[in-house]
Amino acid sequence: MSILIRRRLFLAGGLTSFALIRHASAAAPAAIADGSVIGRGKMLVVQDDAAGRILAFDSSTYLAGNPTGVTDVIAVGSYCGTRVLAPIFTRGVKAVIATDAGIGKDEAGISGLRHGETIGVPVAAIAVMSAETSNGRSTLLGEISRANAQARALGVVPGMPGYEAAIRLAKAPPGKSIPTAPGAEEKPVVVEETPKGRIWATPGTTAIREKVPNDVICSGANSSRVSSDGVIRMGAKGSIANDAGIARNNSAVEGVMILGERGIPSAAVSTLSARLGEGLSTWNDGII
Repeated sequence: MSILIRRRLFLAGGLTSFALIRHASAAAPAAIADGSVIGRGKMLVVQDDAAGRILAFDSSTYLAGNPTGVTDVIAVGSYCGTRVLAPIFTRGVKAVIATDAGIGKDEAGISGLRHGETIGVPVAAIAVMSAETSNGRSTLLGEISRANAQARALGVVPGMPGYEAAIRLAKAPPGKSIPTAPGAEEKPVVVEETPKGRIWATPGTTAIREKVPNDVICSGANSSRVSSDGVIRMGAKGSIANDAGIARNNSAVEGVMILGERGIPSAAVSTLSARLGEGLSTWNDGII
């Protein structure tokens, strides 16, 4: 049975960034103009010139198998948390753009801004209601809500279209590989065992590799279609994740609907109630 989610009921998680949304006046690059998703595992080259490349991915998890370098600016449809950006920082890039996920509890949705500033990498975040989650093209069509010191020094400001910010970030000097740990909660843990199955707390749905058909997953990831892909791959019988500010077209909770259509019970906790990237916070703090 399909689950109807009315957008007007879910604005609270994204109000912090919603006020910054403005209409862009400049034409978007042809490669992103239609705003469609790029696709599972795919990389989109938006711009490639002497300064380097601007690349877009629907999810940071799709970087695997795609070559990137220190002269690249990377835009992802994932949230701007240190856990999410750690593999990108470790690879080495010029700059990163990701979504702000409604900022979230303890600003977990934008923790990558601060970490990027600490290690000298320009990072900017996109206002949650201006772009679809898990859609790299939409990330670049969205509007900047926050930027760290290095990004601001390159002229990136709130209200600027993501693609214009990316062009400014491409002027940064080449980056370098900076090994970055994803955070304190790195391994999935069982928080409850019952006669009918276990409940896992996990930072994201990629952290559990085995099949868990009797178990329920409490994830720190957003509730997008990428997250639901992981739940389906595990064969889990239920899922709770983070609503990541709901996002444009309810895309940050699209996974709730996808799982519901497959008969898998699913729910999302408010981004303001639990820290993104921490399954234990979803379990201990999250409010549906």
